[in-house]
Amino acid sequence: MKALGIVAIVVASIAVVIPVFGASWLPLIAGIMAVIAVREEHVLAFVALGINVVNVAFLSPSLKLVDGFCDAASDVSDSINAFGSALSEYTGESYESVSAADCGGGVFWTWMGINLALAAVGVGLHLMNKKA
Repeated sequence: MKALGIVAIVVASIAVVIPVFGASWLPLIAGIMAVIAVREEHVLAFVALGINVVNVAFLSPSLKLVDGFCDAASDVSDSINAFGSALSEYTGESYESVSAADCGGGVFWTWMGINLALAAVGVGLHLMNKKA
């Protein structure tokens, strides 16, 4: 399990410098490896989980960009629908509304929630493993 903890730290550290997958899938893989290793090597596991949380929270501008693009797409679709309704009132023809891309409440908070849940599971496993 010590090797798994070390590999989790290495994957979490590599995820910091990789632009897109480093903010989404690599921290997830490193977090799962860290949760598996938390029973034997809790220090290495918590270092990997901490690197993941810091990476997703502060070092991943790609997740913030995706949230920004989703907000912009929503604003554009609202503008198109307003223009279409004004145009249909003027011409008398019907106009179908445009639906915006559904981002599901925010890409950033989805990935941050996954990493925080993995950290909570790691803490829970560590506390259950302690001797009384």
